[in-house]
Amino acid sequence: MRKIGFIAVSLLLLAACGKTEKPAEAEKEGAEGPGLTLKAEEVKSLGLTVQAATAAQFTGRITGYGVVTALDTIAQADSEFLTAQAAAAQSTAAAARARSLSTGEEAAISREQLEVAESKAAADAAALALARRKTEAAFGLNSPWHDAASRQAVMRRLASGEAVLVRATFPAIGGAVPKRVEISRMGADKKSWTAHTVWDAPADAAVPGRSFYVLVDGSDLAQNERVTAAIPTGASEAGAKVPAHALVFGESEAWVYLQTAANTFLRTKVDIGRPLDDGYFVTTVKPGDKVVVDGAGLLLAREINPSTEAGD
Repeated sequence: MRKIGFIAVSLLLLAACGKTEKPAEAEKEGAEGPGLTLKAEEVKSLGLTVQAATAAQFTGRITGYGVVTALDTIAQADSEFLTAQAAAAQSTAAAARARSLSTGEEAAISREQLEVAESKAAADAAALALARRKTEAAFGLNSPWHDAASRQAVMRRLASGEAVLVRATFPAIGGAVPKRVEISRMGADKKSWTAHTVWDAPADAAVPGRSFYVLVDGSDLAQNERVTAAIPTGASEAGAKVPAHALVFGESEAWVYLQTAANTFLRTKVDIGRPLDDGYFVTTVKPGDKVVVDGAGLLLAREINPSTEAGD
């Protein structure tokens, strides 16, 4: 009996020891927290730079490419149409006058003269119809210069440089004509302008997709300049912006390092499918989070191989 009692007490003591050791181990693990924890001198030797993530908004959009239509192309089409319109108006008026002069007992002109005037009016009307079809073929059926007053106002803005006409093509888009299109300059100077005058354009044989004409006001775009175009879709989403140079790549994913404590850095996966100027819109990083913007590659090397030195 004494032997059995001794064994039972021993088991209870062992169980009690096991229970006290596990929380202690858990507490020790939780003291540092997740991530890569370095010594203060190691952090200093790596030369890390940390920057707070800024708040950002992102709206989904469909992107495409465009080109600024040369002013001489617009002016030539407009001139041909106005010339045909004036000739048709003049010959129509002449035919009406000849018709009035050819009636009655005291007709002032002969039947032959009337026929010549009417033939001229018909020919000029046909020329005007052709000029109109050419204009529609070049600039679409729903251009903003559908009447004389609108035409004059738009042409004045184009001629003075107050506005430019951009033909934008999107590879995959259907539905109604967008209410607004964002036009951006390519290259380092990524200035953007939002246009609200948009209408269907004839298909571009050089670029597959659906094309629109976009009348852009207040830009400094040059004739024949290539641009990017975007159509906003959906509601705006709140998140943060991380700089492009803060990214590191590994395991077929993109990551950034967040500083979670004085000497602790947590590798965090980010989605780079939503680019912004000089960075990316992300939701796995919050505004104000401390992002390592310089030296993230060294942290990745240290995390993968703890024996890596700062100078390696």
